[in-house]
Parts: sequence; C-alpha cells; structure tokens
Amino acid sequence: MDKTNIHPKRVNRLLIDVGNTRCKAVFVTGKEFESVVSSDGLAPLPFLQKFINNHFFDIIVLSSVQKFDSQMNNYLEERTSKLVVVSGETPTPLRIDYKTPDRLGADRLAAGVGAVMHYPGEDLLVIDFGTAITYDFINKEREFLGGNISLGLTMRLKALHHFTQGLPYIKLEEEEVIPFYGIDTRGNITAGVVHGIVHEIEGYIAKNQNMKIILTGGDAIFFAKLLKTPIFVDYNLIFKGLLEIAENYAE
Repeated sequence: MDKTNIHPKRVNRLLIDVGNTRCKAVFVTGKEFESVVSSDGLAPLPFLQKFINNHFFDIIVLSSVQKFDSQMNNYLEERTSKLVVVSGETPTPLRIDYKTPDRLGADRLAAGVGAVMHYPGEDLLVIDFGTAITYDFINKEREFLGGNISLGLTMRLKALHHFTQGLPYIKLEEEEVIPFYGIDTRGNITAGVVHGIVHEIEGYIAKNQNMKIILTGGDAIFFAKLLKTPIFVDYNLIFKGLLEIAENYAE
C-alpha cells in the first residue's frame, strides 16, 4: 500500500526526544528545524499523535530513555518510510569506548553526535541538565570515553522533601535569585541544592581545563549564568545529533 496517498501532507523528517519527564519533537525539512514542541504533561504517544496529525515522513529518528510497547513503534512505522530507534548499536560518527554500549542512553549518544559534528577537533565535556545531570567525555578523535550520572535539580529538591519529615518541596520560581546562604528554610534548600550543583560542575571543569564545555537541557542557561568558566549552551544538541543520524541513513 502507498502510504503517501494516505498521508498526503509530507514533511521530510521527524526527530523525537523522549526523556524521563517530557517528550519533545521537531519537524525538519532538509536541514531546517521548525520550532521544537514539548509534550507539556501529555504521555508520549498521545502527544505524538496530536503533533504528527496527518504528516508522513521520509525518516523518523527516535531517541528515548523510556521503553515502549509495540503500539508506539507501530504508530510511528505507519507514518514513515524509515524508523530509526537510536541505541548503542546505531551507526554514528562516534566510536563508543564503553563497556556496555547497549545500555548507553540514546539521549547521551545523540548529544555526543551533535557535539562532535558542531565542535569538531575538540576534546569535549557535554553536560546535559535533564531529570538527571549527565557528564559525557568525548575526545577529539570522536571517541565516546564514558561519563557520569548525577541527580538533577528537581530530583534533588524532591528528594529532600521525600526523605525527610520537616522539609517542604521547593519549586524554583522563574528568575529566582539564589542566595549564597539561606536565612530561612526555602533559602537553605535553594542555596544548598543550586550551589551544590554549581560546585559539582566547577569541579569537573577544574579537572578538565583543556576540554570545551557544552551545556544542554532545560536548566542549561540557568546554571550557565552561575558558572565562572566560559561555556557553550546549545539547547538543540540532541536534535542536532538526531539530524546527523538521519543524514547518515540518507546517504
């Protein structure tokens, strides 16, 4: 059956990034990104059904840290000529020097691909602020050396509330000023958590001063403003990596 007759409204590519708490997607025509759209509380499948509507794609590239049943794959396969679910086995410009490549997060792999393509010939430290904070090390030969996983901002704030009886859950307000030390419970928590993350990042930077530092993820700008070291912020690093993977399949 000719799927293009069923879905006449055609966009070249669809890139999808499913994280622990949000799903994001973007249409791509050629190499031009449209606006990135977020699920805003919807589960991934209904979000994608609403977003995709009647579009059909030459290729869909999916990065996901979640496992899906066949319903998701079946839905996406019906709307593309080629579905690529990124894993440690996916062909990329990176050489994976990692003991368990099958367990390497697809988001970390995609961000690494985006980093080496847009910052070539550099030793890189990619820091991704998601539900967890990941630190990934890639050398100038495009070897993914490994990395570390730490608690993210919201996870730390929730943990303080969940594992104690007296501490509230604090949700940071937009543009909230973080004190150096707190004079009330809210200030104690926000200062402790935020500056703890800042010192953690600065510790990595201090030990890797010859590496180019790239921040990505939802809290990247927030923490970039608090760091002393010049860094690069690239919100679309994962999507840039997914587009490069799509390009590899188009060749």
